[in-house]
Amino acid sequence: MDNGEQVLLVICMLSACIYAELIPRDQLFSDPDYSEVTLSPDGQTIAFLSSDARRIRSVYVRCTTRNSNRQVTFDNNDINSIEWTAVPNVIVYYQDNDGDENDRLYKLNITESFPPNKPVPISDRIGVKAFVIGNNRRDPRLLVAINDDDPQFHNIYEFDLLTDKLSLVFRNDRFSETIADNDLNIRFASEEADDGSLIYYRLSETANPKNITTAASNWVEYVTVSPQDRPTTQPVDFTADNKRIYWLWGEGSDLGRLVIHDFGHPERNEILYSAEKAEIENDEDDEYLLIHPTDKTALSLYEFFHKPELHILNETVRDDFEYLMNLRPGDLPIVVDYNEDFDIWLVRYLCDQSPNEYFLYHRKQRKADFLFSERPQLRHRKLYRMVGFNFAARDNFTLQAYLSLPPDAELRKVSNSSDEASIQFAEMGLLPAVPQKMVLHVHGGPHYRDKFGFSTMIAWLTNRRYAVLQVNYRGSTGFGKKYANAGNGEWGRKMHYDLIDAVNFAIDYGIADPSKIAIMGASYGGYAALVGMTFTPEVFACGVDSCGPSNLITFLETIPPYWKGGYRELVTWLGADKDTAEGRAFLRSRSPLFFANSVKKPLLILQGANDARVKENESDQFVKELVKLKIPVTYVLYPDEGHGFGRPRNTLAEAGFVERFLYKCLHGRYERFSLGQYNSSAIVIHDGENAEEWLSLSDSLSSIHSSFSPSSKIELPL
Repeated sequence: MDNGEQVLLVICMLSACIYAELIPRDQLFSDPDYSEVTLSPDGQTIAFLSSDARRIRSVYVRCTTRNSNRQVTFDNNDINSIEWTAVPNVIVYYQDNDGDENDRLYKLNITESFPPNKPVPISDRIGVKAFVIGNNRRDPRLLVAINDDDPQFHNIYEFDLLTDKLSLVFRNDRFSETIADNDLNIRFASEEADDGSLIYYRLSETANPKNITTAASNWVEYVTVSPQDRPTTQPVDFTADNKRIYWLWGEGSDLGRLVIHDFGHPERNEILYSAEKAEIENDEDDEYLLIHPTDKTALSLYEFFHKPELHILNETVRDDFEYLMNLRPGDLPIVVDYNEDFDIWLVRYLCDQSPNEYFLYHRKQRKADFLFSERPQLRHRKLYRMVGFNFAARDNFTLQAYLSLPPDAELRKVSNSSDEASIQFAEMGLLPAVPQKMVLHVHGGPHYRDKFGFSTMIAWLTNRRYAVLQVNYRGSTGFGKKYANAGNGEWGRKMHYDLIDAVNFAIDYGIADPSKIAIMGASYGGYAALVGMTFTPEVFACGVDSCGPSNLITFLETIPPYWKGGYRELVTWLGADKDTAEGRAFLRSRSPLFFANSVKKPLLILQGANDARVKENESDQFVKELVKLKIPVTYVLYPDEGHGFGRPRNTLAEAGFVERFLYKCLHGRYERFSLGQYNSSAIVIHDGENAEEWLSLSDSLSSIHSSFSPSSKIELPL
């Protein structure tokens, strides 16, 4: 450690006496105690994921009337997600191979036994992706999509949960998505057109449901969704008799509507709800759009602008939500799951200042019992407050964003604000008394969005004394199709200008110290960080890129095969195709790789070797170019990770690398980190400034990574 770093460390230690206590990384980036929480169909058992003593993410269960947890999987690999089935005490769960996203699917009986029950493989071939498309929790069958013939298309199988028999239902060599009804009958499928439209086809009257093929005679065009309407249009659910269907419908509306029509007759749309401020939220992990599990009545929904806003569609649940909202004033109850009788709800409370907390709500008794916090060790920590606001981009496009200040940052008094806008922002708690060190944290997607709520990432950065700015730049979803489509063709241009305009907003209003601003993100956010460091290098003091594409041409050339069903939409987002000279020139002009000589500030790049979406070469080639130009860069590769890092030991190390990097660049607070600290798989491929220091900190690098093939490691001079 040099003298300057020692002085900074002393300053950080002294500041700990003044500011909120430094939260250990282990409390923030270890797996939560409870994730993927789900309720059994009979309402008696909760299943969830948690790390075991080996730090392997495993399945646990607990009876709803007891506080004890029981581990039911003992695999050597992390489990990614779980869901209940109709058969009592039977779940299915997913695993992939070191982050490659080729999910394997298993069935498991969680009944207590010794030795523990062994999982039954439903689809476990390496390099094959499987997922459930039909799970009626009153039917002992599953419909499973498996791309076991052509990786671009998923065949549909029926799996009998009682006999473990897997039977082919539909051999698919055409459609990107296949959709079944409540009785697990295939009803329609989608295919992308050359112009980027998405065409839904229903089975024709002459098709044999017992022998479905992709032949044109088997299918009739049902709905054509234009490229402009795709961000706000999707099927939701069938009614109980399978004769009608709910959709989120974009045509004729910017924000979209919830509609219902007789299946096959979209011209008979009945509008049930028209969005007012933001799109209707339909997150597959939570029941933001709540539909009764048996009678299939639409009950409630949320719009999500700055915060979720509840809208009741059916009076039968109004009293329930009033009770839940009064139970935790200011926090937002989200129904995560429910039993099949719909009289027991699993409820998660959404809040920015504490981790998610779960309750079991009994509708008949009108009573909710606290279950657990997903991160109980953080329950009484002083955490950040997240403030949503709007601002105008340089072309007067209105953008939504969030600002989170360090928890002990003194706020500017309203009386110290002169103009009307400053007064308004001060009243919102948006303006600190003095400009802050700031991290511009850019979300991925880009057809995604930042949302209100607790985030360990934001809790960590704000605890380290950084303000965090999150911008829903044009191209983000959730704010209507005009907002989403405004990003088409604007990678590295208006989407980036939005980020720069947000930074200028923060500087102009005294939120950020202009000399101490970092840009950071993963996936598209990683691309944005590379754009920031190459296209606007004077703006940022440093940048952190995690699995971001550096060359949009090679990115398009190496997308996963099962993405090809949405290829034209991806081209629309990017603004050009790779198959023409003009298109390649356009993509080249938006690719940071070809502007690497503009990098002037410190850059940290992190990458998973098994990334299926953004291949390792996207980082390799950028680092090689910087090394050739003798521009310093730190490059860390994880040989057992994919697109984003999932293993706790690796996420902890990732946070350690980033924390140390930001500390040296922006001089925030810092918990010491050494390379071998978490026994992660991280390999420092290149560190242009501190190679000897990093390597000296690891006493077990060779043993930790002995299983990593040297042939896949790029050789770069240190």
